[in-house]
This record gives sequence, structure tokens and C-alpha cells, in this order.
Amino acid sequence: MADADIWDPGAYLRWAYPRTRAVLDLLSHIDQPAPRVIVDLGCGPGNTTELMSDRWADALVTGIDNSPSMIEAAHPRQRPGRLEFRAGDLRDWDPDGPVNVILANAVLQFHPAHLDYLPKWARYLAPGGELGIQMPGAPPHPAGDSLMDLALELIEAPQWRGKLSGSLQNTYVYPVEDYLTALTGAGLVAEAWESEYSYPLAGPGSLVQYGAGSVIRPALSLLTAEESEQFLAEYAETLRAHHPPRIIGGQPVEFLRQHRVFAVGRRPR
Repeated sequence: MADADIWDPGAYLRWAYPRTRAVLDLLSHIDQPAPRVIVDLGCGPGNTTELMSDRWADALVTGIDNSPSMIEAAHPRQRPGRLEFRAGDLRDWDPDGPVNVILANAVLQFHPAHLDYLPKWARYLAPGGELGIQMPGAPPHPAGDSLMDLALELIEAPQWRGKLSGSLQNTYVYPVEDYLTALTGAGLVAEAWESEYSYPLAGPGSLVQYGAGSVIRPALSLLTAEESEQFLAEYAETLRAHHPPRIIGGQPVEFLRQHRVFAVGRRPR
């Protein structure tokens, strides 16, 4: 994740289901009946890590994140000897011994060179162990209208360019075939795929609130409270123009669309 600790666990967890659904799909492709050691790299506030501990109750599951606020938010979930959290950078991670499951969920997109990490992590796997990754990808339909695309356009507007230009880096996600190639080249039996999700978020302003807790967080961290309020108002107006609310069951909802890239590699026994 970003080097500065600009992440807000509360804002992140407010929309837990859209942030969790894709990792549940990823975990459904992890075939480990009785793993002993599991590591969640970029664990955030620990909600995904806790899901892994619930599924594999006899394993030691460790969540690692470089955001102190995220680790602090994760600590109440700890179960000594079963579920633990610690601060650390995934770029420097080096386990004490073989690992049965390595998960990197929605974090590698912040690292341009992350394809180079995969062969190193593959060497850490125990025989039969698995490495699973998941991250946002570029949607195939109307280019330029994603939460990130619209934010990138807004920060280059005259009123924001001087303070925010370059504050949002678009995510570094490669074609799905590159992940298949990297994992296979590392000696793993690999699969890779893409999925599209659409979530109805209840209430006006839901999309801007979702974005404020994730994709535009680095930009907001550079603004005063008054400036943030103004920026979010302009962002909300832009989002409404591209993603107008719909009425479903008599309720106004805003649709969050996500395109996700997945890959899993398994070390032969």
C-alpha cells in the first residue's frame, strides 16, 4: 500500500461486502484441507484475515500491513496462536519457514514491480501450498467512467491541479495472461481469470463515500477539511453525471461496478 499512513479503517469497513466478495471468490479457488501456516499480505483492518482463520481453525494465520492504523484496527480480531497481526512491508517479507497459503488481496496494484514478487513468494510455499492474488482491473465497458478514472480527471482540473496533480496514481495491473505466465514460470500450477461485479449501494452519495474510503484517499490526505468538503462535492457531482441513481424497490441506489483480476498458483507436491 502507499508509504504514508493515509488509510482510514472505519471508512474502509463501512462498505465491507463489496470489498469482501471478490476475496471470497478467490478463497473458493484455494484447495487446502488442513493448512498449518497462512499469511495475508496487505491485510488492512483484518476482516479478510479473520475469514481465513474461521475457515482454517487449526492454522496460524498472520496478517501483515504497513499501515499502523490498519494494524491497530485489526488487533481486536486477534486470537493468540491462531490469528495474529503485525506491521510490515510485503516487499521485505521473509517467512521463518514454508507457508501453506499466501494471500495478497487488493494490494499489489499499488506496486508497479509486483510481477517480480511472485517468483520469490512461490519459493516460500510448502509442497502443495498455494499463492492467491486479487486486484482491481480495467473494466471493458465505457472507458473513463470508473471511480478512479473520474477522480484522475478531477484532480487535473484548474482548481485542483496545483495541489493534487500526481497524488493519485492509476493502479498497476497487468493483463491476466502475465500473471499466468509469471506463476507458471515460477514452477507453480496456475490459473488466472477475470470477473465483473455490480453492487447496488443504498442512499444518495454512496459512491462518493465509497471512493473517499479507498481510491481517492491519497488525494484527500493532502487537503484541508474545507478543501476536502469542496473536492468531494465536485466529485459527487461528477459521479452523479456518469452514474445516476436508479430506483429499485422504491429506494434510490447507486451502482458500484468492479472489474477484478485473479490468479492462483499451486506448488506441486
